[in-house]
Amino acid sequence: MRTLIFIISLLSLCSSASAQKRQLTEQQMWDNSIRLTDYLFQVNKWDGDQVIFVGGPPTDRFAVQINAKKGTSIRLNEVPAMPSFGGTASSTSSRRPMMNINGDNPTYSPDSAYIAFTRKNDLYTLRLADNKETRLTFDGSDLILNGYASWVYMEEILGRSSAYRAFWWSPNSKHLAFFRADDSEVPLFTITDAPGQGGYVETLHYPKPGNPIPKVKTGIVSPDGGTVVWAKTDDTQEFYFALPYWRPDSKALWLQWCNREQNHLKILETNIATGELILLYEEAVPESWIDIDSEPRIRFLESGKGFLLTSDKSGWRNLYLHDMEGKLINPVAEGKFSVLNVPRIDEKEKVVFFTCYKDNIACEDLYRVGLDGKKYQRLTFGEYSHRVSISPNGKYFVTTYSNTTTPPKVSLYTTQGKFVCEVQDTKTDNLELYERPIAEFITLKSEDGKFDLPMRVIWPINMEPGKKYPLAVNIYGGPRSIGVRVGWSDFFGGITHQYAKEGLIQVWIDHRGAGHSGKAGSNYMYKNLGYWEMKDYSHCVKWLIQNKQADPSKVFITGFSYGGYITSYALTYGADTFTHGIAGGSVTDWLLYDATYTERFMNTPQNNPEGYKRSAVLPYVKQLKGKLLLTHGLRDENVHIQNTWQLVNQLQEQNKEFELMVYPESRHGFRGNKSIHSRNNDIRFIYKYLFEKPVPNEVVRAFSL
Repeated sequence: MRTLIFIISLLSLCSSASAQKRQLTEQQMWDNSIRLTDYLFQVNKWDGDQVIFVGGPPTDRFAVQINAKKGTSIRLNEVPAMPSFGGTASSTSSRRPMMNINGDNPTYSPDSAYIAFTRKNDLYTLRLADNKETRLTFDGSDLILNGYASWVYMEEILGRSSAYRAFWWSPNSKHLAFFRADDSEVPLFTITDAPGQGGYVETLHYPKPGNPIPKVKTGIVSPDGGTVVWAKTDDTQEFYFALPYWRPDSKALWLQWCNREQNHLKILETNIATGELILLYEEAVPESWIDIDSEPRIRFLESGKGFLLTSDKSGWRNLYLHDMEGKLINPVAEGKFSVLNVPRIDEKEKVVFFTCYKDNIACEDLYRVGLDGKKYQRLTFGEYSHRVSISPNGKYFVTTYSNTTTPPKVSLYTTQGKFVCEVQDTKTDNLELYERPIAEFITLKSEDGKFDLPMRVIWPINMEPGKKYPLAVNIYGGPRSIGVRVGWSDFFGGITHQYAKEGLIQVWIDHRGAGHSGKAGSNYMYKNLGYWEMKDYSHCVKWLIQNKQADPSKVFITGFSYGGYITSYALTYGADTFTHGIAGGSVTDWLLYDATYTERFMNTPQNNPEGYKRSAVLPYVKQLKGKLLLTHGLRDENVHIQNTWQLVNQLQEQNKEFELMVYPESRHGFRGNKSIHSRNNDIRFIYKYLFEKPVPNEVVRAFSL
C-alpha cells in the first residue's frame, strides 16, 4: 500500500503545541490569514492512466502529475489551464472563435459550423463559413417567444443556468429543436420601485396558482431555415414540456410531456419530418407529483441500444434500463436510496457508476453495479461524504472526502475499489493549536419514529455545564432540498466563529421531505406545505432544549425564499416553539407564488382550497408573540414583495410588533452594498435579542457597521 503526499507546506506552522489553545487576534479573526487546512488539490485533467492535479494558493498555483498504474509522480513546471466545459459562443476553445452577435444565448452547433441564438424572441443561426445569418422564426414578440423561455419555464423547469435558452442542437448539427411559448393568456404582474421622479415600473408574465400557464409548442427546424415541423401535441389542454432529449443518432427528438397537475409523465418520440408522436414511456402518481425540473431523467447508452431512466416510482429515485422502444429491461439501481448522479456508464464492462446516500443518509458514496442490476459494490468508504472524478478510461477514480471532524483528503483508487495512493491530507498543525468551534453531526428519530432527521450543530466554545444557550436554526426547507450533509467545514474565523464565542448554538436541520428519506418522505408534503417541516423542526428544537442546553426563551430561526416562508410560519403557526426570526424574500401565501412550482406540490387552489389556507402564514398572524424581522427586495421578480406587504398588513391589523427592512432596486437576493447592509442588520438583530448587548467594536470594525 503506497502513500504519496505532494503538498508543499504553504503556511508558517508552529512546531509545538501548548496545553492552552491559542486564540485568533482580531485581525486574524476576519482576514483568513490563519488556515486549518491547506488549499485543496483539484483534478485538472485525465490522460489515460495519468491524472494531473492543481493546488496551492491563488498566487502560487502548482501542478502534480500522477501515474496511477505505476504509482509515480512528478511536479510539472507549468500549471495547465483549467479545461473549458462551455458550449456557448464565449468558449475559449481554439476551434470556436469569438463572435460578436447581437442576440441572446449564442450556442455553437456540435460541429462548430453554426451558432444559434435568439434575438427579440426569434431564433437565428449564424453560419461561420460565410458569416451568413438566417432567421428561423418570424412571429417573435412580447407574447410569443421562440427559443427563449417564458419566465416560469426558466425558473422552474429548464433551470436558471439555462439563462432563458430554450433551443437544443441535434448531435449531427442538422437540426434545432426549440420551444415556442405563447404568454398571451398568462397574467401580467406589475413591479414598482422608487428611483427618479417618476418611479420605476416593470411587468412580467407570471402565472400564479390557478392562472393560465404558457402554451408551449416544440418545433424542429434546419439551421439553414425552411419549414418548421411542429410536434403534434394536443393544444386544447394545459400541459408542460420538460427538458427534451435528442436521440444520439439524431433521427428523433424525445419530448417529456407532463399534465398541469404534474403527476402524469409521458416520454414521446417525435418524428422530425412529420411531427408525429410515439409513446415510449408513461408514469402516473395520483396522490403525489413527478419532478419536471432540469435534473437529467434520461441517459442514453453509447451503443444506441437503450437508455437509463431515473424515476421515483418506487418511492426512491432509482435507475431503470429500457430499450430504445421504451420497454423496461430491468432495474439497475433500485432500493431505499436516491441516486444523486451517474458519472459513468461503462458498456464494455457492463457496469454503471452512481452516487447516492445509501449507507448513511447524509454521506454521499460512489457505487458500481452491473447493467443487469446485480453485483452492487460500494467503492468509497467510511463515514465520509465523497466527491469523485472517474477517469475517461474507467479504470480509476479520485475521491475528495471528509466528515464533520475530518478535514478533506484526496485519494486515488481503481474502479474495482483498490487503493492506489493518498494524494493530499489538507490538515495542518493549526487544527490542534487554535481554539475553534466544534461541529457535530446528529441524527434524531422523528416524533412519529418513521424517519431519521439529520442535524449539523456548531457548539459554543467552552460550554459550561448547566448553562442555557440561545439557539439559532438555519433552514431553507421545501421538498427535495437537502441542506445537511456530512462533510468538513472548519467555521474558523468570521461571523460563525464569533457567534460560537458569544455562546450561540448554531444548527442546520433537514425535515423528512428534504430528500434524505426519498420520495417516500417528500410525499408527506403533498397538498400540505409547511406542516411537516414545522413538525420535524420543532421536534429537533425541543430535543436540543431538553438534552443540549438550548434556551427555550431564545429559539431563533432564519432563512430566505422558501426559508423565509418557513421562518414566518415558525414565528406564527409555530410560535409556541420559535421566539425570534429573520425572514427574507418570504412566500407568505402560496396563492402568491408561481403556478408551476406551487401546483407541483399543492395541486391547484380549485382542487386543494383547504391546503392553501392551512399552508399560508397569514391565518396564524394572531399567534405571533416573538420578535420577527422581515426583509425583501422591492424588485423581487421571483417572490414578489406583495407577499411581505400582505403579511405586514395582517401584522398591523392584529396590532403585532415587528421589524421591516426593504431594499429598493433589489431582486431575489441582495447584491453589493445592499447585501452588506442586510448582513449587518441581521448581526444587529442577533446581538440585540439573543446576546442582549451591543455589537462588539471588533465586529463593527470588521463589517463596517
